[in-house]
Amino acid sequence: MRVVVVTGAARGIGTKIAQEFRDFGDSVIGLDIAVPEDPLEDVSYIQIDLTDSVALADVFSSLGPVNVLMNIAGIQRVGLVGRQPVEEWLQVVSANLNSAYFASREVLATMPEGGCIIFMSSVAAALALPGRAAYSAAKAGLLGLTRVMAVELAPRRIRVNAICPGFIRTALTQQGINDGSVNINWLVERIPFNRLGDVEEIARIAFFLASDAASYITGQALTVDGGWTVQGIGHAPDWLSWKPQHRGRPDSS
Repeated sequence: MRVVVVTGAARGIGTKIAQEFRDFGDSVIGLDIAVPEDPLEDVSYIQIDLTDSVALADVFSSLGPVNVLMNIAGIQRVGLVGRQPVEEWLQVVSANLNSAYFASREVLATMPEGGCIIFMSSVAAALALPGRAAYSAAKAGLLGLTRVMAVELAPRRIRVNAICPGFIRTALTQQGINDGSVNINWLVERIPFNRLGDVEEIARIAFFLASDAASYITGQALTVDGGWTVQGIGHAPDWLSWKPQHRGRPDSS
């Protein structure tokens, strides 16, 4: 039985990931500053400020060896560069990047060979999303951390990877819809799958990356976005769209 620690386990993607590992028989520990509204059975929760490196050191020293660390915790605050309060910038970077580094730093003391660390980055690490400078910078920082740690920890056979979700049905996405920073109709039209992703789809990817099926994958960032970031031309003419009734390019004569 593996010991799996999931940060940000009290809600959203973190909750679903904790459930995925639990359902496959792992011993799951959830770390979060929030108290889960609907705690998962057989998951142990520890309430902790994940940006507090001293508190995290104390927690990990009490856990013993951890096989899998899922760094899922994060927040988002929307504001333009030059207008967003400095305090918000610091909060976002600390919650998304610093917390993941602190947790990873502490777990390494006892993580055995074959262990796995996964960071929850975002397509925002590569794409410019107005109003999300702090969030994008923090998520891009996680990708840099992923690559460096993967190389440093390869001799210990500890794998380090990242997941870059697109727009998933979570409280963060709903927050953007509510505050007007995300136009859901505009967005869905630009996703080739014509829908948002589900948290279950991210949880399955997380479980795969932590499994023996991914034993030769390290230092990578897996994008899960329904094709959004690879789409070069949106709203292509019908004759360039894959639909059963199409028989090819219309006669131009």
